[in-house]
Amino acid sequence: MTVKRVEIKISGKTIQAQEGETVIHALWAAGMAESIKTGCAGGVCGACTVTLRYSDGRTGGTDLACMKPVEAGMEVFPCPVEEDNPVAPVADPEISTLQSAFPTLNRCTKCGSCTTACPMSIPVMDSVLRMQKGEFSEVAEDFTTCIHCGLCRFVCEDKVKPHNMGLWVRRSLGMNQIPPSEKNDKEEDAEKEWQYLLDEDREIRLERARQFRQLGRVEP
Repeated sequence: MTVKRVEIKISGKTIQAQEGETVIHALWAAGMAESIKTGCAGGVCGACTVTLRYSDGRTGGTDLACMKPVEAGMEVFPCPVEEDNPVAPVADPEISTLQSAFPTLNRCTKCGSCTTACPMSIPVMDSVLRMQKGEFSEVAEDFTTCIHCGLCRFVCEDKVKPHNMGLWVRRSLGMNQIPPSEKNDKEEDAEKEWQYLLDEDREIRLERARQFRQLGRVEP
């Protein structure tokens, strides 16, 4: 079977890609793995956020390089993703605690860009407005399908951080459903898993990640 090849551009540099593969896989095959940062490579972490443009005038936009199939005439521009410190959830969240955790809450200008960018069709802007009213149960329901890709956060010029707030609300409401002793055990297990996966040099981390994916647990 003949494999069809297409040309795409990465930051102005033309490369050959196999039709149907993702932008990330095309970069890996072209020896340009460092051109776009990757994390999960599964559409969740948002590290490979890119903006797209097409030479034939088609509408571009924002997407994830690990999920976007290549197309002829595609131009890809990597988007730097800023690191963000996690905000601990709280039991019995209120508007005041959400505003304290995320001072950008009231910056929303109702432009709708976050909703347009969401690959899961979440009514992101409407949910931010619900956050401002303290309608947290509705917010938690809105973000049930959120994959935390961060595209809504990236396109927001006012730095509102919708998906971070949605996750915070869901975790805060969930705190009341887990007994304190069990919650502490889960937190300790999660911390051990992160240390196991992130400590040591790159080759050891990769090997541990493979084992963890296969076994689903931390090996001693």
